[in-house]
Amino acid sequence: MMNTVDEGKKNTERKKIDIKKVEKNSNKLVTFSKRRQGLFKKATELCVLCDVNIAMIVSSPADKLFAFGQPNIDIVLKNYIHGTTEFEDQESERVSSIYEECDTVRELT
Repeated sequence: MMNTVDEGKKNTERKKIDIKKVEKNSNKLVTFSKRRQGLFKKATELCVLCDVNIAMIVSSPADKLFAFGQPNIDIVLKNYIHGTTEFEDQESERVSSIYEECDTVRELT
């Protein structure tokens, strides 16, 4: 005798996919968008769990730039360029995580 409760359930497990280039442009844009969000979420988790500072710039298949920074992308990149790890101006700058779409890359001075 079959269990009728199990018959109606769908398999909700994640499927493993082969990592290979996505050929169709529309699929490429959707895949990029979902994975970018996942990447930024993982970066946020890493910042919280390990108390680290992160800056990322990602270019999409549609040639748009997306940036993430914790505490702020400008602070992290400036410190990287100057070879420092001090974040003394944190309080005066935006301290929250930043998700933004950029039209151009900012000049770092």
